[in-house]
Amino acid sequence: MMNTDDEDKTPAESAAAEPAGRETPRRSRGRRVLVAVLCVVTVLIGAGCVTWYSLMRVAPASSPDAYVDIRAGDAVSDISARLHAMGMTTNDRSLGWYWRLKGGGSLREGRYVVGGAASMADLYQILAVGQPLTVRVTFPEGYTVQQMAARLAEQAGIPARDFMAAAVDGRGVLLEGQLFPDTYDVLYAGEAAAVVARMQRRLDEVLPSDWQAAATRHGLTTDQLLTVASIVEREAKFDADRPLVASVIYNRLRAGMLLQMDATLGYVLPSHDGFYTGDELTFDSPYNTYVHAGLPPTPICNPGLASIEAAAHAPQTSYLYFLARPDGHCVFVRTYAEHERNIRLYLSGGS
Repeated sequence: MMNTDDEDKTPAESAAAEPAGRETPRRSRGRRVLVAVLCVVTVLIGAGCVTWYSLMRVAPASSPDAYVDIRAGDAVSDISARLHAMGMTTNDRSLGWYWRLKGGGSLREGRYVVGGAASMADLYQILAVGQPLTVRVTFPEGYTVQQMAARLAEQAGIPARDFMAAAVDGRGVLLEGQLFPDTYDVLYAGEAAAVVARMQRRLDEVLPSDWQAAATRHGLTTDQLLTVASIVEREAKFDADRPLVASVIYNRLRAGMLLQMDATLGYVLPSHDGFYTGDELTFDSPYNTYVHAGLPPTPICNPGLASIEAAAHAPQTSYLYFLARPDGHCVFVRTYAEHERNIRLYLSGGS
């Protein structure tokens, strides 16, 4: 006769009656699935780590001085692509991913030396919080805006076309004469407009306190007074001569005489070792003061402080003519006869 006791046991009693250490088929399958899932996750995490490490790997730059320039309008993606093109990163979006991960802020213009970076963290530190490269640029007195643009491009990596585009007023007129020639520390590959603004501010700082009064005294605007200073800058080599050159300009303007200054013609027409032919002296330009009365329409260069002071504080004289001797010093006279004598004397090898 069959024993029916087992049939009357509950599932819990049946499980308790099974030998210790044995699992039901269902529990065994569940554990195998869990182990498999954990293995897959581990593999995926490992693969992700390897991939992330590969994407974030930074190779040594070709030179310790290697750099990247950040210009106005650049996005992090642009810089990320440039670093990849330099061979420093394995993907052209690596820096962008890391930048977002770190919550990086806006880019700052300038040149950044990245040659010493050994990791993505180094690159981020340099570009996010590091200091951009600055250079010291000196603009000589008497430089034109175009000459300033060329020097800035050569020494500070700021395109000359950008500087020329920034160095205009609201009417589109070139800011000739309004950019003070001095020594400036500027961001390498920085914004041209920022440099122009600094040079304008510097001019405002150095103008004499009686600049407006001086212009009024001579019946000129302050812009015209800058034009006088620019002519003085180009006509006189030595500071001692500058006030007297300014006095000649004012005397000729008051007398209604043509200024006949070579320097003004030189703004639009190169000379031949400082001389012009008869035909060139009739060149039709508002800057040719041999044929057009009064001052030229704008300054012809950016004058230094000595020429600015000379224009503002020229002494009262009766001189109407001057001539530069071979040594660069000027001689001043009152009459054309005296001027002709000086031409014969000094331009014929005299001293």
